[in-house]
Amino acid sequence: MTIPLEEFDDSDDSVLRPRPIAVDGGFPDTAVLCFFREAIEELREQGRLVQIGKFSDEIGGAGIFATPDHRVAVFHPGVGGPLSAHCLEQAIASGVRSVLAIGGAGALAEEFSRDDVIVVESAVRDEGTSFHYLPPGRRVDFDPDEVQRIVRALGEHGISARVGVTWTTDADFRETRARVERRRAEGCAAVEMEAASLAAVCQFRGVRFAHVLYSGDALHGESWSERAWTTSSRRGQLLEAAIGPRMQ
Repeated sequence: MTIPLEEFDDSDDSVLRPRPIAVDGGFPDTAVLCFFREAIEELREQGRLVQIGKFSDEIGGAGIFATPDHRVAVFHPGVGGPLSAHCLEQAIASGVRSVLAIGGAGALAEEFSRDDVIVVESAVRDEGTSFHYLPPGRRVDFDPDEVQRIVRALGEHGISARVGVTWTTDADFRETRARVERRRAEGCAAVEMEAASLAAVCQFRGVRFAHVLYSGDALHGESWSERAWTTSSRRGQLLEAAIGPRMQ
């Protein structure tokens, strides 16, 4: 007996379709999905981002911002595969054709030290959203040329990065020790909640995509280490780099 997630349907006859979002000046065709609200707010206060719209209140009402030259849109898509994919779908329906996600991740590998950066090359699909966009499979692989381009561009911004594999899960409170050890054995350096889902949406829609993660908390020790990851200066650095012309 198959489970529903194995019933892949590649048709595009969805009853409910994403609708374009009305924003001031139109939606830029390039978007940065930034999971750091405080970094977005800091650039807004500096006048380096301006609000051009918002998502509906039903999904949290997050603001949609753009650089003053209207070259790049920036928004927090929400935590977790379903919500982040929903917001991304609306952005794509609004004209976005190139997407860069920047977020934090739990470290599974000791060598993925605090504030280290990886560009995702593959994500283990331990979530549900990706199975509605791609055939069943264990991983979703990212475009290797795009991955290397982002690694080089980060280097030009003074941010050293390497490629890595991440584990995308829907349930952060079910990252059991046994599961963590299995993912470590599989080569996962990080764990987060969106990469596989976002990559699947972009592959289905034919949109360019890359995902950058910095090492925040750690799950590889005897106990969880929070490592003050939400106050890391790496968050603002990654957003600064992401909206720069070299990254687009």
